[in-house]
Amino acid sequence: MKILVCAPLQEAESKKIQEYFINDTVVISRRPTQEDIDQADVIVGNPHLDLNLNQAHLQAILLNSAGSNQYIKKGILNKNTKLTNASGSYGIAISEQVIGMMITFCKNLKTYALQMKEGNWRPSKQGKEIYHSCVCIVGYGDIGYEIAKRLKAFDCHITAIKRRVQKELPYVDEVATINDLDTILPQSDFVILSLPQSKETIHLFNKDKLLKMKKDAVLINVGRGSAISNEDLIEVLNQGYLYGVGLDVVEEEPLPATSPLWSYDRVLITPHSSGGFVWQSVRNYYTELVIRNIEHLKNHETLENEVDFQTGYRKVVTYKK
Repeated sequence: MKILVCAPLQEAESKKIQEYFINDTVVISRRPTQEDIDQADVIVGNPHLDLNLNQAHLQAILLNSAGSNQYIKKGILNKNTKLTNASGSYGIAISEQVIGMMITFCKNLKTYALQMKEGNWRPSKQGKEIYHSCVCIVGYGDIGYEIAKRLKAFDCHITAIKRRVQKELPYVDEVATINDLDTILPQSDFVILSLPQSKETIHLFNKDKLLKMKKDAVLINVGRGSAISNEDLIEVLNQGYLYGVGLDVVEEEPLPATSPLWSYDRVLITPHSSGGFVWQSVRNYYTELVIRNIEHLKNHETLENEVDFQTGYRKVVTYKK
């Protein structure tokens, strides 16, 4: 088997894959050519869409992203090619980012960091506590799970929004669906979005939904930027709504320097960096996932995180994390 690795792994992880599949041909190329694609049986990573990936010999593409919407479009892949995503790799790193954003807003750390430049000793007259707050996590996959797990240490009341209601979920007090948001948002102190992109989630948080939130609520998005309408968010912020908005993802990336979102003191923007491959936990999990999936492929077993081309979501499998 010829395995092409174009994922942004470091030398240690690439070497681990090479050593595990020592009897196969493992090619490491961050910028694969069409010739590399033409010869590959398995691609590890996200090959550029300008390359011809619609090839019958290509058994599987093991994406290094949680999102797969660009690859499930008709004609991009051959019907015989399996596609998996990297869900499960990012939860730990992104959950730390979410907690960091929450603490930054609640304890005024952004304000104090800016005051340091001026040598300004001025305690803030406002603040919030995460302790005993009501948190709504919209999208309860791996990322939502890891966020809830950590927030339980703050004794939060956590509501998870899923496509389907389940009776019980770890670290969650209530489970609801998107249809229940209008009831849940007015009760939530923090609203955290960790949604994949689908027809149902694009601009889910429009002006109507944003104005249903508490005026002093904190909104954080670490899922897909398309879940929030930038135009509506700016309008709501201009009306004095929301205590803080943390954005690791936005509709248009990179966010143009001319966007008004850069200018709000109560907005914190990070450049889609919360779950990148700079984090060891991400690289470790993804590498192990890749090794398991190539083994599954060789044994003609169902792949973990295999993507359903009709829904864009993962198929249900029995393998454990």
